[in-house]
Amino acid sequence: MTQFVSSRRTLPELLRVGPLQSNQAFSIAAQVGRELSAAHEAGSIHGYLTSACVQLSTESGGLRARIAGFGAESPTSDSVSQMAPELRLGRPATVAADVYGFGVILADLAAAVSAPGLGTRWQEAVRRCLEPEPGHRFTSIAAVFDALQIPPDPEQTSALPPLGPAPAEPRQWGDFQLLQRLGQGAFGEVWRAWDPVLEREVALKLLLPRGQHPEQELATVVAEARAMARVRHPNIVPVYGVDRREGRVGFWSDFVRGCTLSQRVRGDGVLTARETLSTGSELCQALAAVHHAGLLHRDIKASNAMLDEDGRVLLMDFGLSQDLQIAGDIAGTPNYMAPEVRAGQPQTVQSDVYALGVLLLFLATGLYPLSADREASDPVAWKLTGDDPSVASLRTVIATATHSDPQQRFAGAAAMGQALTAALEAKPAAAGPALPPPRRRLAAWLGGGLGVLVLVGLALVFLLPRIRPKVVGEPTAGSPAYQDYLSAEAALDRYDKPGNTQKAIALFKTTLGRAPDFALAQAGLARADWRMYIDTSDSNWAKQATQAAAKADQINPSLAPVQMTLGNIHVDQGQFGLGMQELQKALSLDPHSADVHAALAEAYRQQGRLADAKNEYQTAMDLSPDAWRWPYLLGAMQIDSGDYSGAEASLQSALQNTPDNARVLYDLGLAYRKQGRYADARSAYENAIALDPRGDTLMALGAVMLLQGDSADAVRQYRRAVSLDPDNWNAWGNLAAALSWQSASPQSLRTYEKAIALGEVQLRTTPDDPYLLSLLGNYFAALHQPQKALPLVRKSLALSPNDPDVQELAAESYEMLGHRQEALQYLAKALQLGFSADYAKKNPAFRALRRDPHAPRQIQK
Repeated sequence: MTQFVSSRRTLPELLRVGPLQSNQAFSIAAQVGRELSAAHEAGSIHGYLTSACVQLSTESGGLRARIAGFGAESPTSDSVSQMAPELRLGRPATVAADVYGFGVILADLAAAVSAPGLGTRWQEAVRRCLEPEPGHRFTSIAAVFDALQIPPDPEQTSALPPLGPAPAEPRQWGDFQLLQRLGQGAFGEVWRAWDPVLEREVALKLLLPRGQHPEQELATVVAEARAMARVRHPNIVPVYGVDRREGRVGFWSDFVRGCTLSQRVRGDGVLTARETLSTGSELCQALAAVHHAGLLHRDIKASNAMLDEDGRVLLMDFGLSQDLQIAGDIAGTPNYMAPEVRAGQPQTVQSDVYALGVLLLFLATGLYPLSADREASDPVAWKLTGDDPSVASLRTVIATATHSDPQQRFAGAAAMGQALTAALEAKPAAAGPALPPPRRRLAAWLGGGLGVLVLVGLALVFLLPRIRPKVVGEPTAGSPAYQDYLSAEAALDRYDKPGNTQKAIALFKTTLGRAPDFALAQAGLARADWRMYIDTSDSNWAKQATQAAAKADQINPSLAPVQMTLGNIHVDQGQFGLGMQELQKALSLDPHSADVHAALAEAYRQQGRLADAKNEYQTAMDLSPDAWRWPYLLGAMQIDSGDYSGAEASLQSALQNTPDNARVLYDLGLAYRKQGRYADARSAYENAIALDPRGDTLMALGAVMLLQGDSADAVRQYRRAVSLDPDNWNAWGNLAAALSWQSASPQSLRTYEKAIALGEVQLRTTPDDPYLLSLLGNYFAALHQPQKALPLVRKSLALSPNDPDVQELAAESYEMLGHRQEALQYLAKALQLGFSADYAKKNPAFRALRRDPHAPRQIQK
């Protein structure tokens, strides 16, 4: 029998002590259910009910269970994943949602009961409480009691033994003295602590262990803490340090005395319109600093903002508490979630803007927008009323920030802050997400000069020497530094040539040695470094590219190539909101730059907006018809979307502009292979290898050889690829797959393990790369490790639901793990999206599936 060891504790704390007996579970369920039922009769809904809301204490020698959290502003971070599905979508709390929460408590109690358990009646009640559709659940707590045969009379519930003495809480973490526990959630605990080195109080967050790799966990936290520490702003709580001590990772920051904005509203009432405008302006400044550092907040809400003793507004808790949540949990708080986030899309700058708009609405009214089912224009007008100009301005700002379409919101926190400041100063408030007026310069046109545009810009220098404004730090035309810069741009334009990217880097550095404040050269260096990162997956190049781009922005942020470079990097890192903001600014600075339009196309492609991407690529080709990169990139996108004949036409156009281009030949070979034209594909790959024997081309040739039935030659090509780049996770994974096509040998399994080790390193740099996720999941599936494979596969599918390669890899993974139904589902979708039926016919992973009567007809044996 469980020994109750605390005078007051939550239900999860009790359940961690040891098993329960059935009479204990019945007593706790009865007390919680009666209190909940009484609340419902009085017209009160809890909304965020989970086991963590159940508090246990000793009264008159027995155990008393109570429910905490009625009237809470929002769920705690550890309760979001246990909430009813409709609440996660932002819909209002109902009795049905509380029935779902009660089912969560019943399930937790059942899991903790020692043998022989609570029986099938209890299990069936839990199942019905947890029905996804509210209408399929019990209609009331009383109905649950009837199903469980819990007596309605409290006197009939047997008493439990009193709780024992409370155990001593930990008092130290390393040298830190733990003074007071301030909070607890899914990510860990927050303490008021004493730092003996600096001799001051700090807020210490001790994180719960995540996974089996403590060194990796610490490295992740350190990286995030460093990013947080870069954010220097008077309205942001600074981070002082991070470490792992006594087996737990923790980080500490300034300890702020004051109250949260949630406490302020609950205690003293809502703010006036002008107070809300002023508070929002400070929060916008803080959030803009977070975004400028390349971070997102992800959980803006009233309880994550404080009013300190001096009246200063502080933004807290960005980054760590959300990034370290268990995979699959919803990050953020439902009331503040933007519609696209509730729909499963990634968080962006615009989703942070939305949450800040909701926060302003809460400060001014104490209320939240209606459910996601209401009209986009609904969330504000019915709650903010009055004729005062401040109210009207605030209504306009909130309506823009909380628009259902992210593109119609403010472009960023800075733009939103400007609108709030304008309202405070009684100026007309900004009505939409428009950026500041463009300040186009001929220097910016020149700065877009990659390839042909370099020559156009150079012509403008000579044709209009008196009109072109001088950019500070830029060398004069004809100077050695400027000539080196033009040579670097020309080399980078043909990055398909072996050694050209390295040559460009050297020339950009030579230029900067002569002209250190030349922003265009810094931006060019950043693009060249990022190209090296794309080609090598070496994160050191990514770091150098990020630093060079930031330096270019510091020197001159008003140049289109500078903003384009920042946008390119942020988009590739998955920071779409921030990247799109920078690319739109680049476009406003130079609307006729083919490079900028192509960069926008790539950003749209990565967000799945293929029609917009195609339009932008076409604009780039219209502006620069002799460039090879735009039809090349369009062809690559067409391959990804299954338009292989369109891709072939685009790539042939690119090849006409650069007949000696190995990268175009590579993609052309891929288009041929996807159409089952293996001889043409093999010829294209062999020609590409003659020009540039890259590892990815060798691997592509190996894939064709596998499809032609030549597995021995395929393995040889993959071994050549590994020898060229022994740290390439993809090369090792392809070699493992080729070996497994021959036989499932121990050698192939060891090779998969090597691919996983390298791939997990890459995953820390690009955690949202769907192709990497799908392949890593596939490797784990080949090793029969479903607990590691399936979360990766599911995430890749969520990130790229219409990629035929991702769908096919998911089918392979599910088939190897014995999930035939899912394998059939994803393989059918892959084939529908254009995946090669011939490959599926020959893939040994589908050998048994092809005999299944439900297998797609085109691959059946």
